[in-house]
Amino acid sequence: MKTVILISSCDHFKECWEPLAYSFEQYWPDCPFPTYIISNQIEDKNLKIKFLKIGKDNFFASNLKAALVLLDCDFVIYFQDDYFLSKKVDTKAIQDHVKYCWSNKVGFLKIHANDYLVRDHLRIDNSIYCKNPIDVRYSLNTSIAIWNKETLESLCIEGYSGWDWERNIVPFVKQNKVAIKSEILHSTFMDNLGIKTIPGGAVAKGRWTKNGVLFLEENGFSELLKTREKEGKIISSLGEFYNKNPRSFLRFPIALLIRAILKLNVNI
Repeated sequence: MKTVILISSCDHFKECWEPLAYSFEQYWPDCPFPTYIISNQIEDKNLKIKFLKIGKDNFFASNLKAALVLLDCDFVIYFQDDYFLSKKVDTKAIQDHVKYCWSNKVGFLKIHANDYLVRDHLRIDNSIYCKNPIDVRYSLNTSIAIWNKETLESLCIEGYSGWDWERNIVPFVKQNKVAIKSEILHSTFMDNLGIKTIPGGAVAKGRWTKNGVLFLEENGFSELLKTREKEGKIISSLGEFYNKNPRSFLRFPIALLIRAILKLNVNI
């Protein structure tokens, strides 16, 4: 079963490539999977990552589909360019997850330790996995996950931005009766057997987040802070609360408030 890591990106986010590659060197030096970054025209030959240059930027889903067509593999470990690793990755655990997906015909296995969707009540026997019904928005999303390549390719709706995809992919799956065996790691195994990244990602709405700024400053990439605006203090504080309190009843209204602020493109 051929497996690759595919990092969704485009030339507009080239500032993320070097710190992301650095985080792999620090926290996953023995990564056994071929690793690819999606770009348009640019590539950085100094990085130990291969580039899939797909040409014109046609938005998230179209770019992703164009890249998947170029890959000869069975499974894709999906990443995004601002998912800087923050904890050592257990390589054997990830390999075991891939084997599990192959043996059990799992189309989507969420392994992102930062994703707080909890399905513990749907645990599969006494295993480390839980069923992940595609019943609520974001039960499928752009978190780090092991995807069956054909399944992911079938969900790449032409012209969709990342925001479009996250908001609409669950309704699309339901309306079109797409069959996906979807699972997630049990929450007690997420930190050690999943993949942990800096909370909230390094970039939001084109701006460096608070955690992105901290990562860049602490790891020798301060010069990159000049390439993008920094996220405002209020939205940073809201995002920090959201990430640190996964079970709070305030998460949903805070998520709506954050989305409203981002949609208005107000940096406060």
